[in-house]
Amino acid sequence: MRNIIQTVREALLTNFRELDGWFEKDPVLLDFKPGPDQWNAREVLEHISLTNYFLLLIINKATRRALDRKSNGHTVILPGDYFNKFDQIDVIGSQSFGWIRPDHMEPTGLKDMQEVRTLLKQQFAQCMYNLSLLKNGEGRLVFTNMSVNNLGKLDIYQYIYFLTKHIERHIRQLQRLEKQFSTSMELI
Repeated sequence: MRNIIQTVREALLTNFRELDGWFEKDPVLLDFKPGPDQWNAREVLEHISLTNYFLLLIINKATRRALDRKSNGHTVILPGDYFNKFDQIDVIGSQSFGWIRPDHMEPTGLKDMQEVRTLLKQQFAQCMYNLSLLKNGEGRLVFTNMSVNNLGKLDIYQYIYFLTKHIERHIRQLQRLEKQFSTSMELI
């Protein structure tokens, strides 16, 4: 179980650190839109904070339930195929799939970047706090359905890992934006 918790912790550290670096980028890059129907970096960062907010509502509730179940004597069991679900979640960070995000996760582009940065730091802290509460495998005691890419039921560790892979997916999008921006600047 420690390996799983460490993997999730490292994914949180890596991806949130990478995101935080984007707040130091050139404001012209952050405003760059490669096309009228595409997001700029500010909108991508806002979207991540919105999505994290809704994922954390579920994670926080599940964490409280898991701790209650542990205190009521439920036993943590790790099935033999446990790691297969993490492989399925890894796909979220690396490729496209058919899923339409709900309107409440759509960025407005109007949020102050300092506010978004603060939110992301708070969300990182909340994820790390939940992991610290679930240090003895309690995260296996509650499952929540994840409709994205037909993942099905995820335990809390898998749900937090999903959050990191969603961030990773958008880090790749930000990197593509930066490359498109550099190319467009070379043409000027």
